[in-house]
Formats: sequence, C-alpha cells, structure tokens
Amino acid sequence: MHDALSLLRLYTEWGVDTAVTDHATDHRQSGAGAFRLPQAASPRAPRPAAAPLPYPATPATTSTQAQPTPATGAEVGITSLSESVALARQVAAQAATPHALRAAMEQFDACSLRGTAMHTLIPSGPTNAPLMLIGEAPDADEDRSGHVFSGLCGTLLDTLLAPLPLERDQLALATALPWRPPGGRTPSDAEQRICLPFLQRAITLFAPRRLVLCGRLPATMLLGRDTPTTRREWGTLELPGHGAIPVLAMRHPLQLRASPTARREIWQTLMMVMKTLRDAP
Repeated sequence: MHDALSLLRLYTEWGVDTAVTDHATDHRQSGAGAFRLPQAASPRAPRPAAAPLPYPATPATTSTQAQPTPATGAEVGITSLSESVALARQVAAQAATPHALRAAMEQFDACSLRGTAMHTLIPSGPTNAPLMLIGEAPDADEDRSGHVFSGLCGTLLDTLLAPLPLERDQLALATALPWRPPGGRTPSDAEQRICLPFLQRAITLFAPRRLVLCGRLPATMLLGRDTPTTRREWGTLELPGHGAIPVLAMRHPLQLRASPTARREIWQTLMMVMKTLRDAP
C-alpha cells in the first residue's frame, strides 16, 4: 500500500494524467506536454462552442450570429509565439477587475501550461497594499490548493513575518506565473513571455505601493536577466498603464533552509523593507 501511494505521488509530481491508452500518443502534438502553438481549425471539422470571455472576440468570417465567438488562441488560428504574446496582452488589458482577469486566464488557450495545471493562480490580498510579494512559479502545494504562498512556502513566509509589525492579510501575494509547469520544471522563455502580460496586469489591478520580487523568476520576468536576487536598494519598474512603482529583488522564503548566508541576506532585506515602510509618508 505504501509503495502504491509513493508511486501515485510521483505521478502527481510528474504531471501524469493518463496511465494506459489503446493507441500511442505523440505528446509533443497533444497539447498536454511541452509548449505548443495552437493551429487553425480544419474547415471540415466543426468548431465546438466556447464560453464567452471578458475581452473582444475576433469575428468569424463565416458566422451570421449576432454574438462573435471568443478570441481564444485556437479560434484566431495563432501560429507563432509573437501572436500568442500579442493575444495575451490584449486579453490582459481588457480585464478591468481581478475577477475578470482570472476568468480571462482560465479560458486562455495560447499557453500549454493552462492545460496541465490544476488551478489558475492570481494574486490574493487587498488592493493598494503597502507591499506585493511576488514568488516563483506555483509549486505543488499552490497548484493543488489554488492559493498563492500556501503549504511549506506559506509556512516559511509566516515565519518571516512573525517578528515584524506586518500581517499577512495586509499584503498582496502573487506568483510569477498563473500556472505550474508540469513536474515543477523551469518555465521556458516562451511560457514566460506569454504569462508576463497577466502578471503586469495583475500588478496594475491590485495597485500595491511597492513590489518585492522573491526569487529569480519574477526578477527575470519583470526586471531582466541581469538583475541580482539580493539587491540592497530599491529600483523602479515601469508598467504599461500604471507608471513607475518601487521594486526590490530578494531571495525566496524557501531559501531560509538553504544556508546561514541565505538566511542572513533574507533578514537584512526584510529589515530594509521595514525601514522603508516606516519612513514612507
């Protein structure tokens, strides 16, 4: 029994969703494995009806219905990464509330991560928070629960906040990607580029006063690849439609377990953050 549970846990970590099939499947083309770009639907195959999305649709040239079909990746016949990124920007820009952004992301099919993840994660917490903490890609606990900074990651975050005059419910919390890559692998450059507009729009909608980027992935996506994860000063991030916002990169809370050096750097960064908040008007 113990061996069976261990094997099931391993399958869950790997993202396995089919044990045996009658025919061999090329998962490179199935949409359930590595990144794929949706192809235009065959003219001989009828397109299934899709639920409406909260962003403008691209009208079908042969449709006579009053309501246009949703502009999902498959419907508009996306065949390149640049088109997928452009659609993500369009979808994100049309979302006027966090709820609308979640609904749009859950129906967005131009990124294969959405099809393999259990939940779509968007930031939690109040708008106009003094800080928004942005972590790495969702881990297994976050993907299963649908909540950011949950499981071990959430426990370590609570450990960091315990001695500080800052409550968890005062913060906005987010992950760099809305979907967990299968098996916790590193997200590809293409996946990061497609997901970036959703992260930028989430920051705009939650409108925190400052950003703290916990880990290499959010720093890379928002600030560039040359950004160190242990900075000693605040920088500035320019967001489309939002303007400049103070930003700081630091180690992820999970690195509290890495080494004494990592713990020291994390605490030093937190002390600087608290001093900034205390001195802010």
